[in-house]
Amino acid sequence: MKAQVFILIVLITLCSSLFAETPKPREDKLDEMLFAGVEIQNPQSPEDYAKAWEAFFQVSYKLPESDNEAYFGITYYTEDYVPGEEGGQAYMVAAPVPSLDELPEGVVTRKIPARKYIVFEHHGPMEKVGETYSYIYRDFIPNGSYDVIYADTLERYDHRFMEDPDDSIFEIWIPVQ
Repeated sequence: MKAQVFILIVLITLCSSLFAETPKPREDKLDEMLFAGVEIQNPQSPEDYAKAWEAFFQVSYKLPESDNEAYFGITYYTEDYVPGEEGGQAYMVAAPVPSLDELPEGVVTRKIPARKYIVFEHHGPMEKVGETYSYIYRDFIPNGSYDVIYADTLERYDHRFMEDPDDSIFEIWIPVQ
């Protein structure tokens, strides 16, 4: 009897995970935005991203104040990008700024044009962000009805991004037509 109950519980758990609702993105638009921050070329490891965030927080307090209460991670292709080859990508940790005037020395800037996005939420620790990106690019986009623009992808970190990784949330903004 105990074995039958155990098997039943396992089956219910497996079935519920099979029919669990997959995260659906929302559609959103952003007006043109100006960003200032730090950039790394061709990041290869989580440590590369961590170093970029550390460098950003060394200068973030010097940036002009903005009404936006979020920080952004921006991934984009560089001029030396060649499809199918490694490299040619950059990651910028940045904050929105009202203008590109009077910025501290050493920061880089980027202008993101107004565009439409599909916005996904990543829930949980950063160690699992690869699973979220895998779902987006391997499952959702190939089977969805969106035409992705291979332009700047944004990660938006607001008050929901917390130190306790299990309760942490941030958004991934994928540009679409």
